[in-house]
Amino acid sequence: MNFYKNHFGMIISSVIALVLSLLMATCAIFVGGRAFVVVDWIKNWGTAFLTITITGMLIPLTDISFALGRKFGLKPETMPHILLENFVATLFFNTTATLVLAAVNIFGNAEIEAAVAAGHIPSVGAVYLQSCLHDWPIMFVISFIAAIPVTKVAVGIAKKVFGELKSANSPQNH
Repeated sequence: MNFYKNHFGMIISSVIALVLSLLMATCAIFVGGRAFVVVDWIKNWGTAFLTITITGMLIPLTDISFALGRKFGLKPETMPHILLENFVATLFFNTTATLVLAAVNIFGNAEIEAAVAAGHIPSVGAVYLQSCLHDWPIMFVISFIAAIPVTKVAVGIAKKVFGELKSANSPQNH
């Protein structure tokens, strides 16, 4: 829950979660080859937002990325370090959101259950696994690319509201 230690981090996390969840909700529909239906899109957006927010609360992504950066000898605020930070966050956010979005859209889906009952597909679980394996890399690349400008905008918004963050507890100092 590192980002909830201050309001600066809360703004950054909220902006990132809102934008990435919207992007992933949209991707979940189109990557899956389904027709765009507003109700499904809103359901996916809420699911992705909740998943990304909870993932960020439970996993200390900033601490992990800065520890890896120190291990690799990367200096904060440099492009390699920024890419590493985005990679770590995207890896966790994308993985959890892909697993949850696939589950929400597959389990309990009447069309998939009918196809299983008719013998056209082996099982709902097989569809889930296939969907996760198909969707994860596509959504990872899209999320990773989007995370860079989204994070920059989120930090800019937080700086505009609070000014520069000065914290002795920042993971950059450890």
